[in-house]
Amino acid sequence: MFYNIKKYLMDTDYILFTVALIISGIGIVAIYSAGYNPITSSVDFYYKRQLLWLLISIICFFIISYINYRRLVYFAPVIYVLGIISLLIVFWFGDINMGARRWMVIGSFRLQPSEIFKVIWVIMLAWIFMDFDGKPIGILTILKKIWTLIPPFLLVCLQPDLGTSLTYVVIWGMILLILGVKRSVFIIAMISIVVLANIGWNNMHDYQKDRLKVFLGLIEDDQGKGWNSKQSKVAIGSGGINGKGFLGGTQSHLNFLPENHTDFIFAVINEETGLIGGTFVIILFLILLFRILSISISSKEASGKILTMSVACYIFFQFIVNAGMTIGLAPVVGIPMPFVSYGGTSLLSFFTMLGLVNSVYLRRYTVTD
Repeated sequence: MFYNIKKYLMDTDYILFTVALIISGIGIVAIYSAGYNPITSSVDFYYKRQLLWLLISIICFFIISYINYRRLVYFAPVIYVLGIISLLIVFWFGDINMGARRWMVIGSFRLQPSEIFKVIWVIMLAWIFMDFDGKPIGILTILKKIWTLIPPFLLVCLQPDLGTSLTYVVIWGMILLILGVKRSVFIIAMISIVVLANIGWNNMHDYQKDRLKVFLGLIEDDQGKGWNSKQSKVAIGSGGINGKGFLGGTQSHLNFLPENHTDFIFAVINEETGLIGGTFVIILFLILLFRILSISISSKEASGKILTMSVACYIFFQFIVNAGMTIGLAPVVGIPMPFVSYGGTSLLSFFTMLGLVNSVYLRRYTVTD
């Protein structure tokens, strides 16, 4: 046992781990800056909590790396059911914050089951598509497998958390596109999107509709519903090439930029480090994604490939959407930037996903273990 642990520690993909650690470190520094009050010279406690969660996440990364990912995929249905139960429990015992019931309070920790379910979802996707034979996937196959998507999507939508629930759908769709689908699937998908979009619009909350209207330019409300997006673009623009320096940002420190430690943390980074700092973060994410995809290609087993591709899709999608929110290229949907935005459960979930990727890396040359 101890020999295996030593072997896994020595063989761990430290490029993958180090890049994620650097990105997380940048996030903690940005969270510290976002919580700085230039008038009182005080700093909010958020960065301390994020640092604690980072330590927990690192431990979880190595624990998950040690576990054979194939066993997790084998027990995916059981893990999935436990995840659904956790989403149901939120409705009875969840903590309400900002009008949404999304969190579970355990001692001094607040956990968000919908974030943890992202880890379960990538494992479940590996289980669902592990029988992929290389042929384009047809509509009948999709209908047989889509049942797993409906419960988590609906349960998280009802919290309400439209952003997180959509990630389940998007990652499902991205994996289908990567594996390949028949031409007829695209036609049916387009029709379904139009129908579901109409149903979704009619069931959206007013604030969600307003966000989309602002994004699409249907309403101009820079002092109201469009305030967040407007101030984010101002913050990024004012950062210029070199930025205003650490703790030198004005939009966040003077409370012009709301949610500056969560949804708009990338705007804080760009304001203080400029185009150079923002580009550096983008490069780090590209390195991380390239590393994950390299591990996916090197894996000799189908579930390992799908598992790692699912993780890459999650990181890519959330980064693109969050970065797009800050510059007005995507609507404000409350999707955090992986490893960077404040949120202990989100940080834990993504490091757990990387632990799964590392588990695949450690067993990439074997079909069984």
